[in-house]
Amino acid sequence: MTTSTGYMPPASSDGSASRFVLSRRSLLKHSLGVGAIPLMPGLALAQQGNEADAPFERFMRLSRQLTTRAGLDEEQGKRLFEVLSRHWVTLDDDLAYLDEAFQADTVSLTTAHRSVANRLLSAWYTGVVGQVPKAELVTYQRSLMFDAVSDVLVIRSYCPNRPGYWAEEPPSAALSASATTASTTISTTTKQGA
Repeated sequence: MTTSTGYMPPASSDGSASRFVLSRRSLLKHSLGVGAIPLMPGLALAQQGNEADAPFERFMRLSRQLTTRAGLDEEQGKRLFEVLSRHWVTLDDDLAYLDEAFQADTVSLTTAHRSVANRLLSAWYTGVVGQVPKAELVTYQRSLMFDAVSDVLVIRSYCPNRPGYWAEEPPSAALSASATTASTTISTTTKQGA
């Protein structure tokens, strides 16, 4: 028995030709089937991953609605969400609360809704999460605050003065402090002279 490819299967011990013929097509089918077996548990894990991603997806959907920007950066969103989660214990619940208001399409938001929205917008626009002294910088150059003036303002990537100048008291504050000291000295001198 010869196959279409000219391959003759080996004879069995009784002299008859073996009934098992392996063509390229059947080899490919079997390989794909066997290759898919390790992926089966992965499907269940992927479903669990989707459920775990639900708070992040809600965060991104609300962020897009609040900023009115459809093209928010997913990687930046992941970093913001991670840091917000550390600083904001009730983040998932608060996002669900705000999402319900958006889904209900209410015209006016309560003070609690506005507070949640402001915290999200603050993170996206400033790139900072939390309050001093525990504030964390997530992004500077990619924060949304620069988009409003991106046509005229170039984001500085260098220090405009000598290194460490920002650690000193600003000149205007030093001038006002010396002016206050001078006025106190003058008023004390005039009171003593009178």
